Amino acid sequence: FLQPVDTALVTDYLAVIHHPMDLGTMQQKVEQHIYMTLEEFREDIMRVCNNARIYNKPDTIYYREAERL
Repeated sequence: FLQPVDTALVTDYLAVIHHPMDLGTMQQKVEQHIYMTLEEFREDIMRVCNNARIYNKPDTIYYREAERL
């Protein structure tokens, strides 16, 4: 969740996930004052979690950790 998914390794990721997001990118957006509202921030954190649940199967750690977040 901390860095963008490496699409060189996960070659079908962008075919499944059309709006990638990760916590590192979110941190950069905070530091650059890109988020204008709390709702924009919330949408991105939900995108991180939803993307993980969409791409990964429920029995994976990625899915389970997305559920915890």
